[in-house]
Amino acid sequence: MAISKQEKKNVVTKVSKSLSNSPVVAVASLQNLPARQFNAIKKKLRGKAEIFVARATLLSRALESGKPQAKELVAKVDGSYALISSTQDPFQLYRTLKKSRSKTKAKPGQIAPTDLVAPAGETSLAPGPVLTELKQAGINAKIVGTKVVIDKDAVLAKKGEVISDSAAKMLAKLGIEPMEVGLEVLFAWENGTFYPSTILNVDEDKLLSDLQTAYRNAINLAVFAEIPNDKSTPLIVSKAARNANAISKLVESKSTNQQSA
Repeated sequence: MAISKQEKKNVVTKVSKSLSNSPVVAVASLQNLPARQFNAIKKKLRGKAEIFVARATLLSRALESGKPQAKELVAKVDGSYALISSTQDPFQLYRTLKKSRSKTKAKPGQIAPTDLVAPAGETSLAPGPVLTELKQAGINAKIVGTKVVIDKDAVLAKKGEVISDSAAKMLAKLGIEPMEVGLEVLFAWENGTFYPSTILNVDEDKLLSDLQTAYRNAINLAVFAEIPNDKSTPLIVSKAARNANAISKLVESKSTNQQSA
């Protein structure tokens, strides 16, 4: 749908103003994102970020006007994208959008993110022609009573493979939604620094586990090497007390044995 010059100017002005007033700017991919999920994400981000979708030329113009330091962001992106202005730092913004992703059905031609498996057991499928469809998809199934039962786990597509039409249809019938949709931040900018998604995508559980392990190892080293600090000193003193008690008991034991002899 064509828009007038004035409407284009209004879009650029609105986006440019938001970008200039925000410390963080990001570009996100719109690929395979349905309108329903997009609107849900915008609602979740209310008060934290604004998402702008328009022609690439208008967004590029708005970025160059509102945040010229970050204009290289759009040069890093291919295909349709959205511009995001945010008060959250890049890592918080990435985490917020990552948590807003939702499951959806697989489509023919998409790449399997993991091994896509039809699990063994009862299904909600009604007995009938579906048995033929299951076999065509490489799934061994039978009718038990009034239920269609899959004999054993069947891999419909391995990780990295293209999902076939029959596999996509069968996954949908089985109620399996293996794909995730959402706004995927590709790059973010803050205070002159560009952050690619490979840096922003932090495994928080692993990071916390690594920090806890490093903390324990540091304390153990400090105690072993008798390096005093506010954490290691009580443990060093306690260790010294245990050693002193052990030596005292050993001396008393030897003294008692000598007297008995």
